[in-house]
Amino acid sequence: MTVLPKELEQLASEFRSMKKIAGDFLTKVRENEFNKRPPDNGWSIAECIDHLIVTGDDYCNKFEEALAILEQKNRRYTKEMKYNWFVRKFITNVEPPVKRKLKAPAKWRPATNIDKAKATAAYLQLQDRWVDLINQSAEWDTTKTRLLSPAVDWIKFTAFEILGVNSAHQRRHFDQAKRVKNSI
Repeated sequence: MTVLPKELEQLASEFRSMKKIAGDFLTKVRENEFNKRPPDNGWSIAECIDHLIVTGDDYCNKFEEALAILEQKNRRYTKEMKYNWFVRKFITNVEPPVKRKLKAPAKWRPATNIDKAKATAAYLQLQDRWVDLINQSAEWDTTKTRLLSPAVDWIKFTAFEILGVNSAHQRRHFDQAKRVKNSI
C-alpha cells in the first residue's frame, strides 16, 4: 500500500477521530433524547446526524468521481496539498464554534423521527467510507481536479478540499449535537 501524504493522513486521522467521538457520544444519548428538539426549536441530535449522513454520502460520491478522473488522467501526487483562499474561508465558516448560522439546502434538510440504531450505524460507516476513500487516493494528487459542489452549482471543490470541508462540517454539527444534549 502506498504511504499517505501527510495532508491526507491528517484528514484520515480526523475522520477516524470523528468515528470514535460519535460512537462514544451516541452511546450516551438515550432514545428519548435522540429525536428531541432543543428549547430553541433547532435541530435535534438525530437531525444533526441525519444531515451529516446525507451530505457525507453526496460528497463521498463526488470524491469517488474525482478519483476516477485522477486515475484516468494519471494525475499522481507530487507536492504538498493546500486549500485555496476561498476554501480556507469556507472551512472557517463551517468550523466550530459557529460564527453564523447557515441554512441547509432543501435536499440536505434532515428527516424527522429517525431510528437511533440505524442512524448511528450509518454515521459510523460513513467515517469508514471517508477513510477508505482517503486510502484509495494515496497516490493521486487530489488537488488536480475540481468538481461542482453537490449543494450549489456555483462552487467547485478539489477532491482534497472536499475532505477538509466535510471534516469541518462534521465537527460543526457534532458540536451542535452536544449542545442539544446539554440543553434537553
